[in-house]
Amino acid sequence: MDRLPAIRRVILADRSPWASSGYSATAVVIPTVLRWSIDGGEDPMIPFVTYYPAVVLAALLLGWRWGALVALASGIVVNRVFLPEPMMMDLSVHETILVGLFVVSCAALVAISETARRLVRQLEATKEREALLNRELSHRVQNMVATVSAMAVLTARHSEPDELASALAGRLETLKRTTELLETGVDAQCELHSLLDTVLAPFRSEGNFSVVGPACELPEDSCVPLALALHELATNAAKYGALTVPEGRVTLLWTLGEEGPDLLRLIWQEEDGPTVEQPSRQGMGTQLLKRQRGLDAVEVEYRPDGVRCDLQVSGVKPISRET
Repeated sequence: MDRLPAIRRVILADRSPWASSGYSATAVVIPTVLRWSIDGGEDPMIPFVTYYPAVVLAALLLGWRWGALVALASGIVVNRVFLPEPMMMDLSVHETILVGLFVVSCAALVAISETARRLVRQLEATKEREALLNRELSHRVQNMVATVSAMAVLTARHSEPDELASALAGRLETLKRTTELLETGVDAQCELHSLLDTVLAPFRSEGNFSVVGPACELPEDSCVPLALALHELATNAAKYGALTVPEGRVTLLWTLGEEGPDLLRLIWQEEDGPTVEQPSRQGMGTQLLKRQRGLDAVEVEYRPDGVRCDLQVSGVKPISRET
């Protein structure tokens, strides 16, 4: 199908029921005209010959339901127009064989066409997923390079020369654990403070993060999406925002149950960084900072004084800490 892009596009196109109805009617009318032009309908031995290609095209381009409808409509037209006497309920042996062959042939053609249609669509979905994964991989690599670069700068800025190697090695190890967390997922016992410690550790340096909120446990479906969103915010802050300057800082403040039962609202606020401008384009990271399964709401504001992100997660349970 790659060599026939026009056919591939037609098969992949989504059509409204009205458009499909029009195409199906055309798939009956044109074979009828062709059948009549052959011999005026005088030869009853080949009543269905022009309808088989139409059934194939209808099933291939519109789906098996429309292909079956075209086959049924074709049979009715042939019965009423091209047979000397329309078939009734009391069929003769010859008529029964003729109808049976038509039904079996159309069923086989519809099944084969539907299989081909599904294969083309599955192949296209696989190609799109592969392209998406490649873009995400490229995005992750770029973010990883930016993260390591920012981490090295932060470590060098606040470490003595003889301590730089060990400090940087420790941060790289933390980054490794963060990457493993994002790749393999998080257990059902996903405590928010622990998640923040793991995700934000590579970006922390001498009080540049302020984390305030009650102890709570996230639902399993929310752990990885929230970790990815926070990792994206931290990466962007290290590339463009508050974490690019020594005095920049990030405040994470969250509440639980104040705006709804079991609802966590977490605010990410950057301060004392460079002036923020609205991004001119949306990249792959934008997909991580939007409402999705596990994140009930995500709102990002690019304020001049610093990026602010409001994230909401439902189904969060409080954890009582014993003293």
